[in-house]
Amino acid sequence: MLKVLVACGNGIGTNVLIKNKAEKTFRKLGLEAEFHHSTIDEAMSEIEQFDLVLTPKELVKRFELPEGSSVTLIGLSNVLSETELVEKLRLYEYIR
Repeated sequence: MLKVLVACGNGIGTNVLIKNKAEKTFRKLGLEAEFHHSTIDEAMSEIEQFDLVLTPKELVKRFELPEGSSVTLIGLSNVLSETELVEKLRLYEYIR
């Protein structure tokens, strides 16, 4: 089961939108995942516990992944786009 972290600047609004869309999309794709959400600052202290991090594209630069990290960081241009999420999951080989 994938451990997915959804992170945004304040940890309130945008990450809930992304989390809800991702949960629905993963279910449709048959992907088992456990979802969590937090602010980016909180995420950095626990990021290595996750397989995948979803965040708005403009916030990707705020992440500093440790050297050799196996965490996949996906920035989304349109946080409500199922199509974009599916394309990026395919790009990072979470689906075929």
